Amino acid sequence: MRIQTWFMSVVCVTALAAFVACGADTPASSVVPAAANVAAPASRPAAPVSTPALQQTEYTQALPSQPLPAMVAIPAAPAPQKQITAPSPQPTARAVRTAAPRPAAPAAPVFPVTVKDGNGDDVVFDSPPERIVAFDSAVVEILFAIGEGDRVVGTHEFVTSPPEANDVPRVGGAFNMDVEATVALEPDLVFLFFDRFKEDLERAGLRVLFIATLSDDFNKVADRIRLWGEIVGNPVSAEAVASDFEERVKTITTTMADYTAGPSVFQDEGALWTPGQGTLIQQVFDVLKLENIAFDVVGYEQISPELIVERDPGVIIASYGDSISGDPVFKDLLAVRNRSVYVPTSDALSIAGPRFVQGIEELARWVYPGLFP
Repeated sequence: MRIQTWFMSVVCVTALAAFVACGADTPASSVVPAAANVAAPASRPAAPVSTPALQQTEYTQALPSQPLPAMVAIPAAPAPQKQITAPSPQPTARAVRTAAPRPAAPAAPVFPVTVKDGNGDDVVFDSPPERIVAFDSAVVEILFAIGEGDRVVGTHEFVTSPPEANDVPRVGGAFNMDVEATVALEPDLVFLFFDRFKEDLERAGLRVLFIATLSDDFNKVADRIRLWGEIVGNPVSAEAVASDFEERVKTITTTMADYTAGPSVFQDEGALWTPGQGTLIQQVFDVLKLENIAFDVVGYEQISPELIVERDPGVIIASYGDSISGDPVFKDLLAVRNRSVYVPTSDALSIAGPRFVQGIEELARWVYPGLFP
């Protein structure tokens, strides 16, 4: 009996061990939910789909009907395939351009320097002018930007930048020069952006360089900067400023290259005067893909309130203060309803000098905050 009892105990213990062993395998099924959890995100909407919503909503609120479908993708970076196939961080386009070699600037000024004036005549400089009456806002800004502002001894009343130029004597309004006051400053060069007073100044014994203001291609601003570097004998500084201008313009044009049509725009220069074809501002609009409602205007013209209402711009640029938002005639304009009236913080877009690119950048950030942070 003891043997039988002992034998039965062994059998029971063995059976219990087998049961426990089998039971220990069954929890393996608890791994299945974990596997299901791994695959679960695939059945739920991917988080990145909603990530840009905040930025896109902000843009849509400002311009509900703009931009066209091609612009809906603006907040997202172009060419996603390249991003997918490049897991390691890639340098931005701007970084690549910044690192790119620039044209070598002359190590020292070379004289004589020959300049073709606005009449097609050659003006030869055997040495840098020391006392310049720069009757042009752009030239004043250029000379100060390249570190040669101390050569400027006179200008006109509408020069506002840089602040260092505030103490420069004024010799008339932008189109009304005081010849006697100019002669009294004893300049060795007078620069004019129009030739109205050229003969009077030359009869008074002054040397005059006349070159018309840039009006249709802001890319030539860099060339003007380099030109003045040669005239005053500082090509190295001029090259640095000109290259910076070109790099910043290139950044903007490259960023906008993959997009098509943005919002419609009206620019009010005052009393409903507006720029059209053949102007620097139209070129800015083209670069930023803005549709000018004054597409049939050449140069600058004053257009009617009725035409503005009919063409209903999505964006308004009020160059010299917003006189449109409070006008009941324009209360139903898309731009007014959406508070899309932009007042520039400076006159940078009005002067074809080094600051012009700053004006483009500011406008680009305002219209496309998702592209130009």
